[in-house]
Amino acid sequence: MGKPQDLPAGEAQMRVGIALAFVTYVLALAMPLGIFKASLQAVIDLLGTALILWVALHQTNRLPRMQQAFGGLCGASAFINIASLPITVFSQSPDEMSVGVLAQFVLLVWGLSLLAHVIRHTFEIKRVVSIFIAYVYVVIWGSLVNTLVPAPVQAALPEISNMFLESLNSELLIVSHVALIDSLIPIELVALSATVL
Repeated sequence: MGKPQDLPAGEAQMRVGIALAFVTYVLALAMPLGIFKASLQAVIDLLGTALILWVALHQTNRLPRMQQAFGGLCGASAFINIASLPITVFSQSPDEMSVGVLAQFVLLVWGLSLLAHVIRHTFEIKRVVSIFIAYVYVVIWGSLVNTLVPAPVQAALPEISNMFLESLNSELLIVSHVALIDSLIPIELVALSATVL
């Protein structure tokens, strides 16, 4: 609930945040990706996020906030990654895959709210704008990271995802009369994006 600028100034808190984010990131992705790919994805994601944040802060003349903002973002990511550990283990079972996808979606929403919170207070912008920026960031950056380090395809995933999509499609038709979702890609992105935060 705190603001990034409430964190202690200096590199110490940022280093602790980066270390926690990296370790929990690797732990969260080690089972589906393996240690090497999980470590590679963590490094790419953390370095890329730091670069994106640095450029944004530089362009808005808020560069002195880099250490606190990135440290806060890494700390928030560590909490999301820790929360995703049991979900990752739980969703490896084919019987529980749809529950795992739903849980990953909840984590994604929570992660988006944390990211929007950090963006809002770091750049002093409105909440709606920070939510939009957080969403665009997660979709674009998450897709890019998942493209660079793709997850292995599980044999049971299409069958379970089709079952989940059928139930989701029927709910969407009843509630909002939107068109059917006929692709697995959006659900895969939702399931994998939570760990990218």
